[in-house]
This record gives sequence, structure tokens and C-alpha cells, in this order.
Amino acid sequence: MMKRDYSFIHARLKSGRYTMNKLASAGLTLLMLMLLSRTLPMPDTPWSMQSDGLSISPEIWVYSYAMLISIASDAILAVLPPLSRLKQASLYAAAAYTTFYCLFIRTPEFDGYPELAAAAGVCTILVFFTGKRIFSDHSLFTPLFALVVPLICLFCL
Repeated sequence: MMKRDYSFIHARLKSGRYTMNKLASAGLTLLMLMLLSRTLPMPDTPWSMQSDGLSISPEIWVYSYAMLISIASDAILAVLPPLSRLKQASLYAAAAYTTFYCLFIRTPEFDGYPELAAAAGVCTILVFFTGKRIFSDHSLFTPLFALVVPLICLFCL
């Protein structure tokens, strides 16, 4: 009985650490995306479009599309035998390219350039992959990037 309770608590702690890592990676990605869009103002990015309902905000790009692709890639990596970091990054990039290309193949914001969305998606997912390696369980940067940085991006940038 004691062993089963301990394994349940251990599993919950492990899933909580995984969630904090994903949220911290998303915070890092959102910060980099917001800073990049502020320093290199390009009027043709999907989140700067002025049409109603057609624009994609950076938050949706990171938390809806990129995070789900990252979680799906982690699920695939959990089933496969251990791979090198280069092969893991290649799997992340292939999943991102395929998904973003299929998602934006007929989106008006990209005017028939789904390769642009796919390339941006690969860059976004590779920041998630880097965040997976950077943020450890015992670092104070993990909750900072998971909770504080997204709020700063939403209200200040």
C-alpha cells in the first residue's frame, strides 16, 4: 500500500516538472518571438495583420500550435528507443515542418507561402527543444520563465 501511494505521488511530481518545463520553454519562445517582432518590425507577419479574425497572435502561435507539436514530439520520443540529440531535434523539426505546412497551406495570411509558416514553425519548435535542455527541475529560472515572463510579454511588450 505504501509503495503504490509513493509511485502515485512520484508520477504526479514528474508530470508537474514536465509541465513546468513546457511552460518555461513556451515563455522563452514567446519572449524571443516578441523581442524579434519588436526589433525587426515586419508589416507582413501574421500577427500584425489588421483584418478581423484572420490574424494569429504570438500567444496562439506558441501556446496552441508549437506547444502541442512539442508535446506530440515528446510522446513519439517516449515510444522510440533512446536517440541522440541531433536525431531528437530532427524529429522535432520534421514534425513542426509537416504540421505547420499542413495548417497554413490555405491560410490567407501567408498568401500561398506555407513554406514560410513551416520554416517559422521549425524555428519555434527548436526553441522549445532548447528549452527542454536548458530548464532543469531545481532552477529558479523555470518558474520565472513559466509564469512571470509570459505576463511581462502580455502586458509590457
